[in-house]
Amino acid sequence: MRKDKADVPRGTSRGMESLPGGFLSGLLAGADLSLPGEAVEQLLRHADEMLRWNRAIRLTAITDPEDVAVKHILDSLLILAFAPFPGKTLDFGSGAGYPGIPLAVAAPEAHVVLLESSGKKCAFLSHVRSMLGLRNVEVVRGRLTGRDPHFLGRYEQVVTRATLPPREAADLLVPCLKPGGRLLLMTGPGEEAHPAADGDLAAQPGVFPLPHAAVHGRRRRFTLPLGKGVREIREILAAGQRGSAE
Repeated sequence: MRKDKADVPRGTSRGMESLPGGFLSGLLAGADLSLPGEAVEQLLRHADEMLRWNRAIRLTAITDPEDVAVKHILDSLLILAFAPFPGKTLDFGSGAGYPGIPLAVAAPEAHVVLLESSGKKCAFLSHVRSMLGLRNVEVVRGRLTGRDPHFLGRYEQVVTRATLPPREAADLLVPCLKPGGRLLLMTGPGEEAHPAADGDLAAQPGVFPLPHAAVHGRRRRFTLPLGKGVREIREILAAGQRGSAE
């Protein structure tokens, strides 16, 4: 059996520029985001630890502290516009833990499952879970395929951040939803889905055909501060009532 092990630098992140807490707090205030008391400190610890581990394993290409605060932390927290998050939420392709860990920190009532195929990244995620004492987080190593979409069960929510083109993500992840569940696709600029051939859908840029019994929900666009780009979150709803049996 393979162990989720990584050769991680020892010691602290000395020698690297840490994220400034005041800067992050200002970003959150500017976005009108109110978080629990210890949340900012936990978000900073997660990010600093990511940058430390990043010296040994590739977790992110974004290493500038200002960019990490905006493009990782704030970007992930935009999903709170779709709160609340009842039941279980699957973070597909969690990577360094964005958006799943910020969601778990900001919404302690949420139960977040971080799905990641890389053993080294799972080792990092498990380390952060323990370091932050996140009892509402599970880390699962696995690879989801269309042949077996239910090997992890079904979820009230599935979220994914820039892992697949929107239409491919919908085809793969909608089957993971419970009846009445929802898929939240977090995308950046240039990730428009190809419009459907259907006339009504084609009139709406980026709207595409969905798997059976799923419909398009809300779609919100956000402009990141400091000229850091534009983000969009698409909601896709599974037919049925929340709480229905699988």
